[in-house]
Amino acid sequence: MGIGLAAGVTLGVVLLIVGFIVLGAIFGLVPLYAGFLLLWYFGSIDLLEEGALPALAVGAVAGTLIAWGLQVGVAAWGPAGALPGVAVIVVAIFCQLRGILPLAINRATMLYVTVLAAPLLQTGERFDQVLIVVALATVYFGGIVVGAKRLIAARAGGEAR
Repeated sequence: MGIGLAAGVTLGVVLLIVGFIVLGAIFGLVPLYAGFLLLWYFGSIDLLEEGALPALAVGAVAGTLIAWGLQVGVAAWGPAGALPGVAVIVVAIFCQLRGILPLAINRATMLYVTVLAAPLLQTGERFDQVLIVVALATVYFGGIVVGAKRLIAARAGGEAR
């Protein structure tokens, strides 16, 4: 990628991020990292492929719910309450390795479980807000990327004539 294109893409990404931060502030959402995680995954792993967005969104929600279950178990029953959550994580790993329920149990699921099961996040995270941020990020980032790709394709098609 040339310097000019890299600078243009960088500016676009910065504007996209600033827009998401503003949306987060408008809605009073704190765990914006969950949305940026989705953007990173969509851009770096899925290479902005719009067909990959549903599995990314569902996987992010599934991973968030699994990590939330871990938090609920510990809050209700202390350290022993982590056992059901850990069992669900083990089953999810098995399903991901076997390709069972690939829409819900996939690499994105494992990324969100890995991040959200971190003890620092487990102690005080509002997983209901994380789910809202994931939904907002899917619509915001996904919508902008898909819209931009379609606009570029339409302009390219018009110029080819």
